[in-house]
Amino acid sequence: MDSRPGVPGRLALVVLAAFGILVATAALQTARSADATQTSHDELVKQVLARKAQLADRRELVDDLTSEVRTLETDLLDATVDGRAVEARLIEAGVTTGAEAARGPGVRIEVDDGPEQDPRAEVLDVDLQKMVNGLWLADAEGISINGQRVTTLTAVRLAGRSITVNFERISPPYTVLAIGDPDTLPSRFIETPGGQWWLDLQALYGVKFQIDSSEENLTLPAADRLELRHAHIPDDPEGLP
Repeated sequence: MDSRPGVPGRLALVVLAAFGILVATAALQTARSADATQTSHDELVKQVLARKAQLADRRELVDDLTSEVRTLETDLLDATVDGRAVEARLIEAGVTTGAEAARGPGVRIEVDDGPEQDPRAEVLDVDLQKMVNGLWLADAEGISINGQRVTTLTAVRLAGRSITVNFERISPPYTVLAIGDPDTLPSRFIETPGGQWWLDLQALYGVKFQIDSSEENLTLPAADRLELRHAHIPDDPEGLP
């Protein structure tokens, strides 16, 4: 009896062999692609870390140069009576704009999310925006949120699930410091739309909201890296200060 496989059997062997070659080739290509993908990922991670380190170094250099400029500026202005008067005006303007640290009496406002089971009780960026606007309307002289100085250029936004102030992420509970008259600032704030907004949040959703006007030595940090966007020469430069 002929024990050789027939034509169908030989075709099956050929198909199986071809299939095996295809599987082996695909596996090899997949392995190479995986290696290439991992290599690309590792390279990107290295580049990101290198750029972060470079950015940190440049920020440190900017801070050092800024400190040096301020020292030279102070030494120059302190040399004359007119210079000292100009320096006093610069400091006053710096406190107003947030370029200088601010100290003085005011109020401390502590806010936090309400009950966890109610998503409406979560403090949002718009809530802090309304609080800041209300404090300005109530004649606050300076404001900070969780250590971030608030200026006219400050952005209070929602990034993902977190709130950012000056593009820095902050987390609850939120501490808002406002320099101003501690005897009138709380009541004036409550009368503003922002104050009424927070009273409603507290009453309707259980959001935590507490004002303490007993602070006598509040300190607000200077804002980081303010940019000069507009300047002009005074009409009577000789009349300065």
